[in-house]
Amino acid sequence: MKIICIFTICMSFIIQTVHVQADQILPSHILQIESDSASQKFYTEIFEEKDNKKFKEDWEKDLFFEEEIEHIADPIEPFNRAIFQINDKLYYYLLKPVSKVFSFVIPKDLRLALGRAINNSKTPISCANCLLQGRFKDGETEFARLIINTTLGLGGLFDPARDWWDIRAKKADFGQTMGHYGLTHGFYMVLPLLGPSSARDGIGTFAGYFTLPQNYFMNFQHKLIVFSVDIVNHVSINPEEYDNLKRDAFDPYIFFRDAYIQHRAELIRESR
Repeated sequence: MKIICIFTICMSFIIQTVHVQADQILPSHILQIESDSASQKFYTEIFEEKDNKKFKEDWEKDLFFEEEIEHIADPIEPFNRAIFQINDKLYYYLLKPVSKVFSFVIPKDLRLALGRAINNSKTPISCANCLLQGRFKDGETEFARLIINTTLGLGGLFDPARDWWDIRAKKADFGQTMGHYGLTHGFYMVLPLLGPSSARDGIGTFAGYFTLPQNYFMNFQHKLIVFSVDIVNHVSINPEEYDNLKRDAFDPYIFFRDAYIQHRAELIRESR
């Protein structure tokens, strides 16, 4: 049991950091040509070489939020690729099988409630970072959600803040806060068992640990169990999330690196 807990907690960051919605990665729209033969012939005749070039440029511009893809230094790419492969195998041969057993034993409604409770316990991170970014209204929102869901929501098992008053979560973390004030990623790295990160976000993840109140009254074994259950529960609720993102990637390493960087960039843009 301890071995499973250790491996699953270490896998938590890779799932969280690739937790990017498909519509944030794929083009927002793709030009479609009418299917009738007359239209196809018409387009074939008018698409000269310069038009094809322009279409390609427009599509590439559209690929990531219609903006230029943000780049990050990757000086240790061979090492990162090796770790990426190890993490990938651990996901398929350890985390996913465990999550299937978990979903078989625990009903989905209970797993959803458990996920809400764990997310509620992380609200202090979002609240603190909203305030640090000067987003005082969002900070008040997160504080209100914490109080309402912890009390009326029975420790966060339910989300009355959203369901009754439409008070929705405002995500923020320390990596985002540092980016908000202009600190760049530094260099990209794939951490053993932890997944995609950067020098900046790695520091932010470490700092976030000390913001969680439960870390000050739980022993190491209990923390391990909570974080292990968190990641196994997330995968059991979203069993195809990682697979769907990876399926059509020509180079999964590049795909996840770019998706991670663009997702982080979008979070920082939203915080300003």
